[in-house]
Amino acid sequence: MRSIRNTLLVWLLVGVSSAIGLAAAVVYDRARREAGELSDKQMQQLVSSLPQPPGPVATTRTNANSLRDDLVVQVWDPANSFQLYNSHGIYNLPLTKRPGFHDVYVESTQWRIYNTRLGETTVQVAQLASARHELAAAVALRTVAPLILLLPFLAVLIWITVGRSLAAVKFVAAQVQDRDANALNDILDYALPREIQPLTHAFNALLSRLRRSAASQGSFIADAAHELKTPLTAIKLQVQLAERAGTDDERRHAFADLRAGLERASHLINQLLTHARQDPSVPRRVSDRIDLAALARSVAGDFAPIAAARWIDLGVKADDPSSACIHGNPESLRIMLSNLVDNAIRYTTSGGVVDISIRPCPGGITVLVEDTGPGIPEEDLTRVLDRFYRVPGTPSEGSGLGLAIVRQIARAHGAVLRLRNGAHGLQAEVIFKLPN
Repeated sequence: MRSIRNTLLVWLLVGVSSAIGLAAAVVYDRARREAGELSDKQMQQLVSSLPQPPGPVATTRTNANSLRDDLVVQVWDPANSFQLYNSHGIYNLPLTKRPGFHDVYVESTQWRIYNTRLGETTVQVAQLASARHELAAAVALRTVAPLILLLPFLAVLIWITVGRSLAAVKFVAAQVQDRDANALNDILDYALPREIQPLTHAFNALLSRLRRSAASQGSFIADAAHELKTPLTAIKLQVQLAERAGTDDERRHAFADLRAGLERASHLINQLLTHARQDPSVPRRVSDRIDLAALARSVAGDFAPIAAARWIDLGVKADDPSSACIHGNPESLRIMLSNLVDNAIRYTTSGGVVDISIRPCPGGITVLVEDTGPGIPEEDLTRVLDRFYRVPGTPSEGSGLGLAIVRQIARAHGAVLRLRNGAHGLQAEVIFKLPN
């Protein structure tokens, strides 16, 4: 696993060392050029200071140490046939024919030579190139030496700075680690560096979602326990009535009531399980291509026997079946449409009509389930979408979860659920948006 601390330390130290090295190279190159220009001027000045014609020099320096720093002066006769003077006794330096400065290698040693005419004679001044390089290196070293001496101090400073900067990460990690499962309060980040705050903001947003989810789950559990209490109490009473039944007719009647109570409790439990499975916090696969027209016909086929038993005309209308396709979770969409059809059949009187329509709309596809039932009072159209809410005066068969599940599934698919009272009954419309 990569470490941010080690990465910062390595790259900062490499960067500082590279900067010092680059500075040394630049200083050395500049010092070498300046040293060369200075030495060239010295050669010219030396020639200018010689008498015309040059006379003999009193002493000749042949010391090897002095040769590295000295300028070698050679004077030839007008015909350039023999030397009139040689300051250091070095005779293997060639006489350059063209005047000016030249770089010459003699026995693998580089020399810098300046050649010019002085009166009738030819004067040549030479210097070891290594002397110039050593001078440039000495100048560069004196310039860069303070930076090199500062490198350990910079390394320690970088180490401390990186450690103090990353201390905020350790602080946040310690705060998270010390919490238990019920501690969902936000992390205080007003004193943290700006670079850490996006992380804490995202984490606090997650904690906020978890708080809402926990509150929703707690409310759901409390509502579910309350809703289950009534049918279970009724079943308990019906069992007692069945035990006290004195005749076969009373016993059959008691068992019929008991069976109906068990069916209501079973329906409520199934709806509770369905609602829990459709929780938005549970990841679900929503990438399948779904043909809404085919799904509507399939659901209508499932409810056809129930509709026929109640003399209800159940049909499917699709304006353009070929274009009624969306991407979604097939199981969830079947549950959504089944709940809408079940509600429509449940509250439609015998001999009524329930239609499922699939039709395009601007930017999407609409699934419309309409019936010829009594509809819903206008003041309750929004409240019926809440969990366990039932319109006063309606039969107690329902669980109050059907439309809540429909809205939950619609939201998970980016769709909108709308309820309205039509001319003959309730119209439940689910609008799916299509990608641009």
